[in-house]
Amino acid sequence: MRRFALTLVLAASLAVPAMATQKDPALDGLFARLKTVSDPLQARLLVQAIWETWTASGDPALDQLMARGLAQMQSRDLDGAVATFTALIEKAPDFAEAWNKRATVHWMRGDHDASVADIQKTVALEPRHFGAWSGLGMIFEERGQYEPAIRAYEECIKHNPHAEGLRAHIEELKRKLARQKT
Repeated sequence: MRRFALTLVLAASLAVPAMATQKDPALDGLFARLKTVSDPLQARLLVQAIWETWTASGDPALDQLMARGLAQMQSRDLDGAVATFTALIEKAPDFAEAWNKRATVHWMRGDHDASVADIQKTVALEPRHFGAWSGLGMIFEERGQYEPAIRAYEECIKHNPHAEGLRAHIEELKRKLARQKT
């Protein structure tokens, strides 16, 4: 039975249609299964399939820009990555993952306000974007804003209940918040 379930998850992750991104109807099934699986390996495979779907546009020119931006991030060419993701956003303004990647680069550069703005656009386009919610929580936490950090992290868990260690971290932040209020 376990082998059959893994085969289904792998098949779903490989069946990326011509137009992927957050508009891919297969995401609904991936998210539904993510909420019900108990096996950590299955959960990781589903999360990977979701990320792959979000990242692929199905348009070779857009996918090339995404790949270039990712490579620039990897090599810490942050100015280049911002320029590349900005070009991608200009060509495909509804591509949530382009906004999310640029938000990540802004965060890496220490520009939290720009990062928050891009995260807000990401979750407006893809409200289930657990990565964006987690990033927003990190920014609020870094600012000592525990209430909005907790809300963002809870939104992350709502869509990815397998986010490792996040429930315990939320409880820790709730304790910090209680101390902050006293």
